[in-house]
Amino acid sequence: MWSPVVALLFLTLVVSQPDELVEAAGPLKVLGLFPHPGVSHFHFFHPIMKGLAEVGHDVSVVSHFPDKNPVARYKDYPLTGIEKLTNSVDLKLFEKRTFYNHFLEFSLLHEWGKQACNLTLRSEALQQILKRRPGHFDVIIMEQFNTDCMMGVAHQLQAPVIALSSCVMMPWHYERMGAPLIPSHVPMLFMAQSQDMNFGGRLANWFSTHAMNWMYKLLSVPAADALVQYKFGHDVPSVGELVKNTSLFFVNQHYSLSGPKPMPPNVIELGGIHIQKSNPLPADLQRILDNAEEGVILISWGSMIRANSLSAAKRDGIVRAVARLKQKVIWKWENETLPNQPANMIIMKWLPQRDILCHPNVKVFMSHGGLMGTSEAAYCGVPVVATPMYGDQFVNSAAMVNRGMGTILNYEDIAENTVMRALKKALDKKYHDAAKVVSHSFHHRPQQALQTAIWWVEHVAHTGGAPLIKPSAVYMNRFAYYSLDCYALVAVILASIIGSWLWLIRRFCGSSSAEKTKRD
Repeated sequence: MWSPVVALLFLTLVVSQPDELVEAAGPLKVLGLFPHPGVSHFHFFHPIMKGLAEVGHDVSVVSHFPDKNPVARYKDYPLTGIEKLTNSVDLKLFEKRTFYNHFLEFSLLHEWGKQACNLTLRSEALQQILKRRPGHFDVIIMEQFNTDCMMGVAHQLQAPVIALSSCVMMPWHYERMGAPLIPSHVPMLFMAQSQDMNFGGRLANWFSTHAMNWMYKLLSVPAADALVQYKFGHDVPSVGELVKNTSLFFVNQHYSLSGPKPMPPNVIELGGIHIQKSNPLPADLQRILDNAEEGVILISWGSMIRANSLSAAKRDGIVRAVARLKQKVIWKWENETLPNQPANMIIMKWLPQRDILCHPNVKVFMSHGGLMGTSEAAYCGVPVVATPMYGDQFVNSAAMVNRGMGTILNYEDIAENTVMRALKKALDKKYHDAAKVVSHSFHHRPQQALQTAIWWVEHVAHTGGAPLIKPSAVYMNRFAYYSLDCYALVAVILASIIGSWLWLIRRFCGSSSAEKTKRD
C-alpha cells in the first residue's frame, strides 16, 4: 500500500509533467502524404519528415521522391507512374502573357490535382498504408495544395492532420483554419502585388481572390469528392467538410520576406526550413568564387524551368549583357555549351545554390522568384533580379521589391539593355543594405524552424489534434464571420429611421403647403 504522501507525489508528477510521460510511452507513428510530383514542393516537406525520424519517431512517407539515404525510422512508400515536374517547363509558354493567365494556371493546377489524386488512391504505396488499422498513426502530415483528396485517406485512418503548403496560403486555405481572408492587405498567390496595393491593385486582388476561392469550391472539391467516394464509398463526407478537421497548418513563409499577416495560432510560419547547414563547395567552384575580385552574379531559374528553352533573342540578350560586366557570372544551364559564351560566364547543369549564395563575393541573384530560391536569398542577404513566370513567383517577387532587396525584370522585356539596367540597379548599395536587414530578421527567431515544426507535431499528437488552438470560426459561414449580418441589420435600421424621417418631413411639408394654399 502506498502512503498518502507517496500517492500525492505521484499524482503531482502526472499532472505537472504530461508531455514527459507521454513521450516515455514511445515514439510517434507519423504518416506523410505528398501526391504532387513537384520536387520544389518536396524540398519543404522532406526536412520536416527527416527531422522527425532523426529525433526518434517512426515516419512513413508516401511521395514521388524516395530518400536516397534514409535515416533510421524513415520509410518510403514511393509513388510511380507519373512524370516528375523537374526541368519540365518550356520558357516558350511565357512568350505571350494575358491578364487572365492566372485563371489558366488554376485550370492547370486543377487538372494536376485530379491526376495526382487518382494515381495516389490507386497506388500500391497507399494500399500498404491503408492496411493499418484506424488509429495506428498518431498524426498525418499532408500537402494541401491543389486538391484535398488526401483528407479522405486521413478520414479512413482516423488521425489528427497537419497540413503543409510549400508556398503562401491559397485563397481556399483561409476558411478551413478560421483565418481572415483580407484581399485589401494580403496579396493572392498569383498576383504581382505586395501588401502595399493601390486601388487598382486592391480591386484586381479582391476579384481574383474571391473568384479563385469559388472556382476551387465549385470545381476542385467535387472532383476530389468523386474520386474519394469511388474509392472509399459514398458515405465518406465531402473533403470540403473534412478539411475543417485540419489541426495545424505549416506554411513556407516568414514575415521578414512576405510581410506580416493576421493569422490564428494554428497557422505556423516555417519559411526557410529547407535551409540546412552549409556544405563545402566543390574545389573548382570555391576557387572561382574566392578569386572573383569584382564579385559574382548567380543566374538560376529553379528545378522546373529549362533555361536552355529560352528563345535565341533573349538568350543572346543575356549573354551580351554579361559580356559587358566586370563580375563573374555563374548560370544554371542544362546544355554542355552556350552559343557566344563570354569569358566571364561559367555554365553548370547543376549547382549548390544555397552554398553559392552565402559566399561573401556573391553580389546579385538573378532568379525566377521561386520561394525556395527567394528564401535562400533572404537567408544569405543577397539582392535579387526577379523574372517571375508562373505561380507564386509573382507575389514572391513583389514582396522582395516591397522589402527593397529586389527589382523585377519581366520575361517579355529580356534584352541586352534591360538585363544590364536591372543588374546595375541591383548592384546598388541600397539593395545590398536592404537584403542584409531582411537577412537579420530571417535568421533571428525564438526557435529554429525545424525545432518549431517538431515541437508542434509532437504537441498535436500528444493532445489529440491540439483542439484548444482551433478557432470556432472554422465552422462559421463567412457571412457571419465578417459580421455582414450585423452590417445588414444596422443598414436596415438606419434606412428605416431615415425613411421614417423623410416620410414625416414630406408629410409635414405637404400639410403646410396645403394649409397655405387654403389660406391664400
